[in-house]
Amino acid sequence: MKEIKAYIKTIKLDAVTRALHQIDRLDGASYTKVLGFGRGKEASSGLSPDDDITGSSKHVKIEVVCEDLLEEIVVQAIHKAAHTGLRGDGQIFISDITRSVRIQNPITYPKR
Repeated sequence: MKEIKAYIKTIKLDAVTRALHQIDRLDGASYTKVLGFGRGKEASSGLSPDDDITGSSKHVKIEVVCEDLLEEIVVQAIHKAAHTGLRGDGQIFISDITRSVRIQNPITYPKR
């Protein structure tokens, strides 16, 4: 399994959500409003060091956990829907997931 985290501009969230809904066998995604800065700091975040950042949100973090065979499809969908060609479009990170446990189901451990 893969975990895909993407940091995108807030204005692209609807487009990315629509793109992810089009992927068969994708179970879901989580969204979180985030603040931060990238390589360009002020240029990429739209904030200057003197701005009050407590009430503003300039980016969204999308988290998707999917089967390995969906990794490329999910990454391409996010990239295409979030791309504006402007600085600060965001970043996509892919990590391996070794195990997933559904909370509604009992946990069983192998006997040692």
